[in-house]
Amino acid sequence: MGAVRRSLAGLLFGIAFAFACLTVSGYLLQRSAFTPDRAADAAATVLQDEEVQRLAISVVADATADQMYPGDPTGSAIIRQNITLVASLPLGAEVYAPVLADVHSVLIGERDGPVVVEPEQLVLITRDERAATLPPLSIEVPRLGVLAAVDGVLGWLVPISAIVALVFVVLTFLARPERAPLLRTLGIGLVALAALAIVFSYVIPKFLPPVLDESPWARVPARMADDSLGLTLFASFVLAAAGLVLFLASTRMGRTKRWSTPVSTYRYREERSWS
Repeated sequence: MGAVRRSLAGLLFGIAFAFACLTVSGYLLQRSAFTPDRAADAAATVLQDEEVQRLAISVVADATADQMYPGDPTGSAIIRQNITLVASLPLGAEVYAPVLADVHSVLIGERDGPVVVEPEQLVLITRDERAATLPPLSIEVPRLGVLAAVDGVLGWLVPISAIVALVFVVLTFLARPERAPLLRTLGIGLVALAALAIVFSYVIPKFLPPVLDESPWARVPARMADDSLGLTLFASFVLAAAGLVLFLASTRMGRTKRWSTPVSTYRYREERSWS
């Protein structure tokens, strides 16, 4: 009966941890690839990508410079220079941040395109009050259908997985598992989760969107992944270290239990009779 109970507890905990991994991995993917506000926060890193910066400069410059200074090549050149300067400075990235957030929203299907830049925003980007008289600028951004579908699935999959994981954790403790096997399974699971964190928080958002579309805008999620790489690696290191500690602790507990198991007195008496 005890063996059956231990097997049941191990099975329940394995299911609980699988859903917990799904929850954490899905959340990390949501945070890395499907949170437009993070595109605004990581604007400086995103604009360090040469292709993204070049496109961000050209779409604004082509729609404003000649219109603000028609027939004046010098004035037009100054506007283009201002736009380039704003895009290249860390403080200027804050000006582009709302635009990048909207671009990201269109990429993942959270809103319909095109991205509209209001004249007030154009004034900040061009550093010229004449931009206030221009019509709103429309920027065409591709919608990545695969990302939109994944975003929709994660919206309900993450909370449901969290609830299922919690239910199975409760069932696991009701089955009264032994500590050593439980810690061993948890340790192995944390090491696996460390690897999954890197895959879902960095590898997928870094390499998948540029494959889906050749537009430089598709590189925005990749640069967001670069911006959070340090945090991702630190979290993965902590998870892996905790997993190894738990695994070693479970091994030590198993050895202690074997050494502390008393020898059967019946077997001892039987050995003495033979001697």
